[in-house]
Amino acid sequence: MPPPSSNPRRTGQQRLGGRSERVVRDVTRATAAELARVGYAELRVEDVAAQAGVNKTTIYRRWPSKVDLVGATLRAITTSAGDLPDLGAVRLDLLALGRAAVERASTCEGQSIHRMIALEMDHPEVASLARSLRAEYVLPWAAVIERAIARGELPPGSDPQLMVDIILGPVFNKLLRKREHVDDEFLAAVVNMVVLGAKSGGAIRGGQS
Repeated sequence: MPPPSSNPRRTGQQRLGGRSERVVRDVTRATAAELARVGYAELRVEDVAAQAGVNKTTIYRRWPSKVDLVGATLRAITTSAGDLPDLGAVRLDLLALGRAAVERASTCEGQSIHRMIALEMDHPEVASLARSLRAEYVLPWAAVIERAIARGELPPGSDPQLMVDIILGPVFNKLLRKREHVDDEFLAAVVNMVVLGAKSGGAIRGGQS
């Protein structure tokens, strides 16, 4: 007798492949479309289910609440996939992460979701989701910067959060607020400026005046 398989519907687990993968894809796409159309406060699971072509109970089995469903959708849109870049220099690694971030945020879904979050930050669930997603979003960036510190490319005490904020601030301002194209030249200039400043100690808080 084969050993019993684990339950793919336990919290935090999802069976990959086949119908389950299609359900996840269709539901998250439908959720993104509804978020772009009506925002978080007015989003109804019934409407998502109708768009995705599934029963409402199918959604609730995987995502017990609206905040769970929206969180999974936002992670699917904003979270990078694949291995951490390791191109031999922190500038190249940050540029690779930046290119992936611009590509995701440049889609219609990405722009709509970012605008929805900005407009509904007064909603406590949206604010909580945004904080959680931001903490997860910066993890690969911080890992790249901490690796550069460990190998002596950046000085000890360089603040990863500060460096990420300075890179992504002008990039997302241009892309999402001004709705202008972010080309590779602009992105490279921002990354180069931050890395050069950090190498001279500019990312050490309170270190140099």
